[in-house]
Amino acid sequence: MAPVIGRNSDLQHNGKVMQRVYKLYNEQKFTDILFEFPNTNYAFTAHRLILAAASPSLLDLFDRTEPSCQSMTITDFDSDTFEQLVVYCYNGQTDITAGNAERMIRGAVTLRLDGVIDVCVDYLMDHLNDFLLRKLISLEADIKCKPLESRIIDYIVANFKKVNKDNEIFGLNAAQWKVIIAKVDANEVTQEDLFSAIVRWYKYNVGVRQQNLPDVIGSLRLDEFETEFIEKQIKPLPGCERLAMEAIKKRGDSISWLAVQNFGEDWLGVKDILRFNQAKEIWEKVTRLEIKRYGFDTAFIENCFVFIGGRSINGPSKDVVSYNLLTKEWTTLSSMQEHRSSVCVVVLNKYIYAISGKNKRGDALTSVERFDWSTGRWQYVANMPRFAEAATVLNGDIYAFGDIDVARYNAATNRWEQRRSMLDRRYSPAVTAHEGFIYVIGGRHSDHRTAERYNPQRNEWTRIASLNVSRRYICAASIGGQLWAFGGVIDPAKWTDDVELYDAAADKWLVKKNLPVTGKFSCHAVPTKFVEKLY
Repeated sequence: MAPVIGRNSDLQHNGKVMQRVYKLYNEQKFTDILFEFPNTNYAFTAHRLILAAASPSLLDLFDRTEPSCQSMTITDFDSDTFEQLVVYCYNGQTDITAGNAERMIRGAVTLRLDGVIDVCVDYLMDHLNDFLLRKLISLEADIKCKPLESRIIDYIVANFKKVNKDNEIFGLNAAQWKVIIAKVDANEVTQEDLFSAIVRWYKYNVGVRQQNLPDVIGSLRLDEFETEFIEKQIKPLPGCERLAMEAIKKRGDSISWLAVQNFGEDWLGVKDILRFNQAKEIWEKVTRLEIKRYGFDTAFIENCFVFIGGRSINGPSKDVVSYNLLTKEWTTLSSMQEHRSSVCVVVLNKYIYAISGKNKRGDALTSVERFDWSTGRWQYVANMPRFAEAATVLNGDIYAFGDIDVARYNAATNRWEQRRSMLDRRYSPAVTAHEGFIYVIGGRHSDHRTAERYNPQRNEWTRIASLNVSRRYICAASIGGQLWAFGGVIDPAKWTDDVELYDAAADKWLVKKNLPVTGKFSCHAVPTKFVEKLY
């Protein structure tokens, strides 16, 4: 049987052959093509076959040349750069320095030597301070090098605020902007940051960029901008009127998030209503309402905010009033059966549920009552297993949380069912449904920073990263696919305006811009067309 030659043997053989070929090149033996350079006496020879095998561009060149051709004059390269690239064709090695990096990548792109391109790109990006980003953008625009373009874009995405501040991105083209907009981290860069940068980029070269401006602006999430901003800032831009009108229409059909203050510095007076500005990722004041109670909870239903229970100057209340966002009118609704301060309120199937709370004697209630908007009446439903500190709705069921216990309510059967207990006992935590899970944040008896996540499919809890600021009476909300925690109390009794955003991929909380006021809030998704009437 003939011996089998393995992969390692093949590689060793090929390596030895190329070493000999390179030695022949150095000795200028058996070469068949002479390279000459204008305005210089320097010339050298090489093996046409080796260069054709290594460089697709040289292969094309030789194919277009008569076989009898013995020499070529090189005009696109200086002799030193071309010879270094020829040497690479023989031994796969090259030396990149600050002095030759630009010339080498230009030559490597021309000859389509991918290995040299990769080495050059690594060197240029690793020595960015020496070359400057704006110069590399200009270089890439000239040589059309995809690997370099990709690395430049990744760098800009990761360092957008810095490069924007340093005016390093004026050389980008429209297609590159669209990629950056799609890839930039929304947790770090707002839509308004991007818009401002694009306008400055456009004004840097108006004549050339005007035709591409609508395409770039259209890549932003325009409906997240305030209507007034769209009207005044986006609509006047050349070619952007249609985009602006479409964004305004879409915005009218979209959802905004309002945070209603139910506890704060002014216990028995006016309460602030805040609106989340998605483009800026900040909370802004919308209006103030006089509600002479605190510790109530709020529902949004049929264009109205409904304020339920709480504590007035006379103690726990069973009063219920509504405020119509369209007409700005107050209406007194039927009172609850029981006085309830610190009540938990949720909306399910157009019913408002008032869960637990404390009565006039300070007793913790396990009763639950439901308000039928169509009849204007409250009626009791099944009692909870125990007192609840917080509640939320997920997958058509109500989940209530008290101390360490968890109960799930099925409205169809009017029954509560115990679920797996939380990992930690909690007092006045924030609770919200987000991305198919339930998050319970803060309010732990010993540490108000901790948080955990409930998986309803597996009926199990998992700890997640702790908040940066320890507090209770926090509001948690799922806003635009992001989990937010804001406001609350820092013990013993200091209201806070802290805002944090959960980064699930990194399992950490990011500190964001503070609220304009302190306090405890409840958060609601409200049609934008109603919200803008509050201003």
